[in-house]
Amino acid sequence: MIFDLEKKKAVRFEFPGGGWVELKAPTVDDFVRINKATTEYRPFLHEAGGRTPRVLTQEIPDTDKQAFLYNDCAIVAWGDFFDRNGKEIPCTPENKTVLMRLEDPTFRDFVTEKLKALGEAEKTAQEETEKN
Repeated sequence: MIFDLEKKKAVRFEFPGGGWVELKAPTVDDFVRINKATTEYRPFLHEAGGRTPRVLTQEIPDTDKQAFLYNDCAIVAWGDFFDRNGKEIPCTPENKTVLMRLEDPTFRDFVTEKLKALGEAEKTAQEETEKN
């Protein structure tokens, strides 16, 4: 079995109507890191029908922060995106989330579609590697 230990590089996609976006499919390590950074663990007392009470832990995810970190991880860079005043929109973590949450779904749908394509391409490449 051959393992590729190099970091995955971003893939550049031309955005319809102008501009470009570089994306990378988040790895398992990315998901673990994001989950760890956005989940709070709170103890609570569980009392059930005459049994001895037990202290259990409840996981409480911060889904807004998860989405913010996921967007920042998956969207690596962009260029030639402008606001309505003609000013270039810098590729910042905050702006990544702003574009992903716009009422107009054009950017969000584009990113989602391309990330899905990247995931499928990685799966196909892995299957080819396993065949050989």
